[in-house]
Amino acid sequence: MQRVVYAFILIIILAFLGGFPAYLAVGWGGGSQNVTITVTAQPVYSPSTGGGGGGAPPTPLITNRGVFTKPAILYSDDRIAKLSFDEGTVGRTKDGVPLRQADTMEMSAISIRQMENPPPPPEDACIVGVVYDIGPGGATFSPPITLTIECDPLTLPEDVAEQSLYIAYWDGSKWVTLTSTVDTTAHTVSCQISHFTTFAVIGNITPPAPAAFSVSNLSITPLEVKPKEAVAITVSVANTGGTQGSYTVVLKINGVKEAEKSVTVAVGKSQDVTFSVTKEEAGSYSVAVDGLTGSFTVAAAPPQAPPAKPPVNWPLIGGIIAGVVIAGLIVFFLVRRRAY
Repeated sequence: MQRVVYAFILIIILAFLGGFPAYLAVGWGGGSQNVTITVTAQPVYSPSTGGGGGGAPPTPLITNRGVFTKPAILYSDDRIAKLSFDEGTVGRTKDGVPLRQADTMEMSAISIRQMENPPPPPEDACIVGVVYDIGPGGATFSPPITLTIECDPLTLPEDVAEQSLYIAYWDGSKWVTLTSTVDTTAHTVSCQISHFTTFAVIGNITPPAPAAFSVSNLSITPLEVKPKEAVAITVSVANTGGTQGSYTVVLKINGVKEAEKSVTVAVGKSQDVTFSVTKEEAGSYSVAVDGLTGSFTVAAAPPQAPPAKPPVNWPLIGGIIAGVVIAGLIVFFLVRRRAY
C-alpha cells in the first residue's frame, strides 16, 4: 500500500510539472520475476492545457468506458516483453466490464508475470526464453493490441532457426499459434493479441539432415600385376549429411559386380574402403566404384623354356660298351675252345 501511495504522489508531481509521458513503463512487482503495471482512470493524465488556474480538465489514460485516450506501452520488469496499446483501444474484463477504475482508490492492474511451471511445448518444438502470464486473465481488447517479445539469437538451440520463432498462447489444453512477425535485426517476435492469458515464444526444432555420402579418391595399386597377384582398390567415403549413417560401396570389374562392402561413417567424417582383387587371365581390367573409374593390367606370363636335357655320361656309356665287347670276346673264345 505504501508503494501505491508513493507512486500516486509521483504521478501528481509529474502532472503539476507540466505533463505526463505518452507511454507508461512503471513496474511495481517487488522482484525481477514479477511485474505489475497498473492503469487507472484517475491518476494518469494527458498534459494540461490552458493558462492560469482555469486550464482544461486532465484527460485520463483510460476512460470509464475502458477506452485508451492515448497510446501506451507497458513493459515487463525484465524489459523483454512489451504490450502496445493504440489510442481508442477498448479494454474489458473477462466479464465484459470496461477495464476502468470504479469510484474507489484501488488500482486495477495489468500484470506481466513469469510463469514458474509453464506447460510443455508442442511436439517437435521448444519454448524459447520466458513464458509470460499476462493478466487480468480473460481481459479482451478491441482492436487487438501488440505483444512484442525479445529473443537473443545467441541463446537459441542449435536446431532452432530464428526465422522459425512464433508466439503462441495456452488455451488450457494446448498451445495455439498466432500469426507472428520475426524481426531478425531487432531480434524480436511480435503478434496481435485480443485477450490476456499465457503467452510464449516457441521455435520449431529443425530435424537434422539425413546422412549423405560422397565417394572419392579412387586408388589402384599396383597398376600392373602378374596373374594371381593381388591388386588393392581403395576409395574414400565421406558423410556430408547431418546424421551418422551406413553406406554400401559396390566394386565392378569390367562392368560386372565384383564385391561390395558396407561402412558406417559419422557426421563430417570420412573412411577408406579397400578391396583386394586377383585375376588369372592376362589383359586389361576396368574398375568402377560409384562413378569413379580406373583400370589395371594383368601381364601375360613369360613362356616357359623346355626342360634341359641331362648331360650325356660318355665315360659310363664307353664303359658299358667296353664291358659288352669284352664279355662278347670271352664268350667267343670259350665257345671256340670247346669246339676243339
